[in-house]
Amino acid sequence: MRPYHLIPAIPALALALMPFLPFVNTTGLWLGLPRMLVWGAAWCLLCTPALLAAERLMRRERPDEGDE
Repeated sequence: MRPYHLIPAIPALALALMPFLPFVNTTGLWLGLPRMLVWGAAWCLLCTPALLAAERLMRRERPDEGDE
């Protein structure tokens, strides 16, 4: 496993651990919305840049291969 494979694992892990994190799974609001909704939406939005970063690191590692 290459180090760039761990980049998208961070948002996935944050989403999987969401119900078990005590500061997220409590009553209360962040930005006027339930905490779990804000946490989940933020990490879902961060999945795209994480996947983009992993893809760019993979392409940098193998510059001799073209888009096929």
